[in-house]
Amino acid sequence: MSPIRLSDLAFTIQALMEDAFGQKAFWVFAETSDIKNYPDRGYCFLTLVERSGRDTLAKLEACIWRKNYHIIEQFEAATQVAFARNIKLLLLVSVAFNPVYGLRLEILRIDHSYTRGNLEQERQATLDALVRDHPDRVWLENGEYITANQVLPCPPVIQRVALIAAPGSDGLRDFRHELQHTIFGYRFTVDEYLCQVQGQGAERAIVGQLEKISGSGVHYDAVVMVRGGGSQLDFGSFDTYLLGQAVAGYNVPIITGIGHERNVSITDMLCHRSVKTPTKAAAWLIDHNRSFEESCLRLRDRLAAAARDALLSAREHLDIATERLRFVGHNYLRNRHTELTEKAVTIRHLDPSNVLRRGYALLLRHGRVQTKASALTAGDPVAIQLVDGLITATVTDIETNA
Repeated sequence: MSPIRLSDLAFTIQALMEDAFGQKAFWVFAETSDIKNYPDRGYCFLTLVERSGRDTLAKLEACIWRKNYHIIEQFEAATQVAFARNIKLLLLVSVAFNPVYGLRLEILRIDHSYTRGNLEQERQATLDALVRDHPDRVWLENGEYITANQVLPCPPVIQRVALIAAPGSDGLRDFRHELQHTIFGYRFTVDEYLCQVQGQGAERAIVGQLEKISGSGVHYDAVVMVRGGGSQLDFGSFDTYLLGQAVAGYNVPIITGIGHERNVSITDMLCHRSVKTPTKAAAWLIDHNRSFEESCLRLRDRLAAAARDALLSAREHLDIATERLRFVGHNYLRNRHTELTEKAVTIRHLDPSNVLRRGYALLLRHGRVQTKASALTAGDPVAIQLVDGLITATVTDIETNA
């Protein structure tokens, strides 16, 4: 066989490819790799791969040209996932061969539902693995995921906070601004633990900061994890097994405000409290403390009302008791006065002078009144007291009653 030029071979392959695949499109399952995206130019180059475990079964170069570049924005809007590497996709592609650039697949459409379903499967698989591997940290109750972090008692007043955020980020600034401008005048001590909170490797950086907080020796009332600014799509770090198990079993209540517009991440599901944004995370802390203050104010008002009621009731009882004492005292004194009057009359009637006036006399012996004849003997000197004088006499004869 005579040798031919490379271009002839390339053109022959191009013709065969055009004959076999021209004007045809195929739905294929693939995983993204080595993405080179040029938004300002409106095209994207990437590699599509199929893997089985650690083995690569197939690898083909692909592209998205300007006319179809909008499918990337549509994909991100529909899935809330950034178009990046290691995403499993269902793609409509056409096959093209260029003598200079070789074989390449042109991506025409992306099936959003497949990616959403696949992401949900991966997310569910992660949750199932956490329940299986860490039943002391994550468990199911009535279809809801419950974690050790969720059931931690939250201090009535949160004052010292460990803040995990990206350095210089909008989330950090928004969180601090909200805390500093509360109308209630609460003061918080916020220690910053700054690190990468999005992109590849962010989950390891966040877990590292959680470990640093635990080892700090500082007693924190809560850990707040915020992310703000930038793309709303790059939340993959918060859906990982590593961060999920760290958050679920953490020994300090974790509050997240990582800027979700729609979806709730695994981290949001497993932490103590999840809110949408850094600003709302700060607002939650303020509201939490405000609830305690309001409960104290309600108790103060209840105590004041109870004290007023007790004083009023005591005053009423005292008035009643005073009136009863006055009435009883009056009756007692009146009765005693009557008794004294009667006794005074009796005493006046029994006064010896009055008795003597009625014709009676007192017999005295040695100055003592004698009432019995048997106490006297003949010859005893006696004195007889009459109403108008005293008579001295001697007993000459005694006659007793039989």
